[in-house]
Amino acid sequence: MRPNSAETLEGLRQLSAKTMLVLGNTMAAQKKSSIEKEGAVQLRHAFFIKLGKGGKWEKDSVEHGLMRIGWRQISVSDINAGNWNDIECRIRSDMADSGAAKRDFNALREVVTSTQEDVWITFYAGCLWWCRLAPGAVEEDATSKFRRTAGDWSDRDVGGGLLLTANIPGVLSQLQGFRGTVCKVREASRLRSLLSAEPSAAHQAVAHARAALIHEVRASLGGLHWKDFETLVDLLFRQAGWRRLSVLGETMKFADLELEEPINHERYQVQIKATADLGDFTKYRDQFAGRGFRKLFFVVHSPSPNLAGEPSSAAVELVLPERLSEMVVDGGLVSWLLAKVR
Repeated sequence: MRPNSAETLEGLRQLSAKTMLVLGNTMAAQKKSSIEKEGAVQLRHAFFIKLGKGGKWEKDSVEHGLMRIGWRQISVSDINAGNWNDIECRIRSDMADSGAAKRDFNALREVVTSTQEDVWITFYAGCLWWCRLAPGAVEEDATSKFRRTAGDWSDRDVGGGLLLTANIPGVLSQLQGFRGTVCKVREASRLRSLLSAEPSAAHQAVAHARAALIHEVRASLGGLHWKDFETLVDLLFRQAGWRRLSVLGETMKFADLELEEPINHERYQVQIKATADLGDFTKYRDQFAGRGFRKLFFVVHSPSPNLAGEPSSAAVELVLPERLSEMVVDGGLVSWLLAKVR
């Protein structure tokens, strides 16, 4: 049977509504993609530069928005005029190693011809720093020749994360060992992702697996016998390098554990509770007066709802299941936990 005109009109309306919904979702996704692209760091080329012999110009360059360079034997006028044949001949005449002379010449040319499409990186004060160069000629002062940066040098990614050298990929941090002045960053895509705060696929996969493991560990803590829970907390602190001063399980009036941090010899107390509410925590917090201890840790694996949102203080720190689960995973005690909950 053929549909009548009213049915046809209603069908068109439904189809139109679905089409508009799909179109709206598509446009939203495109807009989101565009925003993400705009927030990412774009670059044509990436270069590493050593700011002076032994890093002697690092501090001055970073603090004053400069990229200081050497090449004292080359005049600024020749550089800015682009007299590259003369410059190359001068560099070759000053260096016996023809290969080194060519690399030195190419390095200078990269610095001079670099545009704002390029990213420059260096290492200073335990961090990776990056910048772009401002348009303009090479300048010179009493210290050295230099180019000005477009904005400040930055030791942060676009999300504000600190680019600690110890926490960046080795293919980038190894550039610190480069013995010349300038080199091209071969892993430019890794650098772009790092500066854009874009985690790699491997990072995301491991992060998701870690989060899932923490979730399962948290669910398992409630099944521990109270004695096993005391042992777990003791192991967590001792895995972190702290020394136990008291005997676990010894009857003490105020704490279950007494610990010493071995570097500064500061002492801590730990109160361990399988279950606790806000009243329990408040009682211990108010009673703790230090007495030679820097801090009291109040550790509980099954807190009441009114305790879950209670903030810690400088003297008494509340350790709840989420953090406790992270400590178990990061402390390498998952296998121990598996044996206790099997």
